[in-house]
Amino acid sequence: MYCLLFFDDWHLHSRTNLDRHTGRARMVPEGTLRDPNADTAWGYPSVIQDPESGKWRCYYQGEVPETSAYIVPLLAESDDGVRWELPDLSERIEISNRMAPNQLFGTERFHEWCGIYPDPRAEGTDEWLKAMITWREGPGLNLISYLATSGDGMRWERYEDVLWHPTGNDPGQFAFWNPYRGSYVLSFRPRVADRRIALSETRDWREFTRPELALQADALDTPSALLYGMPVFPYEQMFVGLLWVYHTDPIVHPEEKFQGLLSMFKGDDSARIMGKIDCHLAYSVNGWHFQRTVREPLIPNGGPGDPSSGCIYPSSMVSMGETLRIYSSASKGEHAQFRADPSSGQSSILLHELRRDGFVYLEPPGGTGEFTTKWILWGGGEASLNVEVPDGEVMVEVMDHHGEPLSGYSYADCWSFRGDSTGWTPVWRDGKTLSALSGRVIKFGVRVANGRVYALRGDYQFLTMPQARNYLQSGRAPKAAPGY
Repeated sequence: MYCLLFFDDWHLHSRTNLDRHTGRARMVPEGTLRDPNADTAWGYPSVIQDPESGKWRCYYQGEVPETSAYIVPLLAESDDGVRWELPDLSERIEISNRMAPNQLFGTERFHEWCGIYPDPRAEGTDEWLKAMITWREGPGLNLISYLATSGDGMRWERYEDVLWHPTGNDPGQFAFWNPYRGSYVLSFRPRVADRRIALSETRDWREFTRPELALQADALDTPSALLYGMPVFPYEQMFVGLLWVYHTDPIVHPEEKFQGLLSMFKGDDSARIMGKIDCHLAYSVNGWHFQRTVREPLIPNGGPGDPSSGCIYPSSMVSMGETLRIYSSASKGEHAQFRADPSSGQSSILLHELRRDGFVYLEPPGGTGEFTTKWILWGGGEASLNVEVPDGEVMVEVMDHHGEPLSGYSYADCWSFRGDSTGWTPVWRDGKTLSALSGRVIKFGVRVANGRVYALRGDYQFLTMPQARNYLQSGRAPKAAPGY
C-alpha cells in the first residue's frame, strides 16, 4: 500500500488552482495536565500505552521550586490518554530524597530526559523503553549523555558507559526505527545549545555514529530563528518531523540586564534567550534526508494568556485510528522567562488532535481545483481518498499513460462525493471500479470544489517515464524502491 501525502508536488504531473496549506491540530481542553508539584514548561512528555495493563502513561520532567529549580523525572497515568492522574509512587518506588510523589527515580547528577522511546523490537524485555538522559559533569552546561532502559516503565537501569552523544546534549532528543536503513535513528542537537537538527544512528544501542547535520534555519524562517528540536515519527511509508521553530528576538540589547533566571554572563547574547516557539513540519522519504514544506505552523502559539501563548513543544504522537493525538509541553511565557513556580499556572502539558493524514492539504482558493498524478502501476483493489467536502464536491478520473481518460473512468462518469471521509472510495457509472485495472499503467486526476484533499491511498507504485515505457513494452514491473 502507498499513501500519497501532499507535502510537495514530486508525484504530481500538474496542480491547478489548488493551494497547499499546513493542517491545524485542535486542542482538546480536557486533556490538559497541570502538575501542582512541578513546573512543566520544558516537560517534553512521552505518552505510551502499557501493553499489559492497557493504561496510558505520560513520562515527563518538571522543575521543583523547593530544590532551587531541580529537574525531576515524573509520571502521570490515564485510562483513556486524555484525563490524567498523578500517582503516588512513594510505596512502589523507593527514593532516598523524593521531591515529588510521582517522581520515578533519584536525581543525583540527573539533568534532563526527553523522548522516551518504546522499542517495538524489544517489547517484553528489560530494554523495551529507552530513555536518553543527560547528567551534569561539573559546573555549568558540562553534560554527559547516557542511556537508561526499562521493561515496565517503573524500574530503570542506567548505563553510564553507553553514551549516545559524543559531547553531551540538551533537549530535545528522540529516536525512531528506520526500516530502510535497518537502524535506530536519533534526532538531537549537534552540540549543547547548538540549535540545529542532527542525526545519528545505532543498531545495538551501544555504538552510535557521529552526528550529521540534517536541518538548520534558513532564509524562509523569521529573522534569527533557530531550530530547537524535532521528534520524528514513521508515518505510512515515510517520516514526519514535528519541528520546534524558535523565533528569537533579532535585536541585540547590549545594555539591557535581566534578573533571576535570566541573569547572564558578560558577552552572552540576550537576543537568543527570549522568543516564542511553535511547531512546523518537516518530512523525509527515507528517514535520513529531511525537507520542509509550507512555512505555516501545525500547532501555533495561542493568544495572550492561552496555555501555549509563549512556547509549545510537541514531543509525542499517537495514532488512534481516524485521529492522531499530539502531546506537548507548553508555557504562557516566552523561552527562558521565569519558571520553577507551579503555583503560577504558566506551564502545562497539552493534548491536540489532528485528523488522520491531516498534516498538509490541497484546497482551491475559490472555484474548482484539480491535480493529476504522474505514472502509477496499479497493483489492484480500490483507491481511497481522505477528503473534507461537507459543502463541496470531489470526483476522480483515471487516465492512460498518455493522460487520456479511460473509457468509463472520466470525470463525467464518476459518482461525485460530498461529505467528510478519511477513506472515500471512488466509483464510476456502470459499476466500474479500479480493481478492474490491475496491472495497468494509469494516472489519476482529482477535481475538488469548496473542500480539501489530504491523501490518496491504494496498492500502487509510482513510475518514472522510462519505467512506465519499459513496463508497457516488456510487461516486467520495476523493482519497488521504498524510501527512495
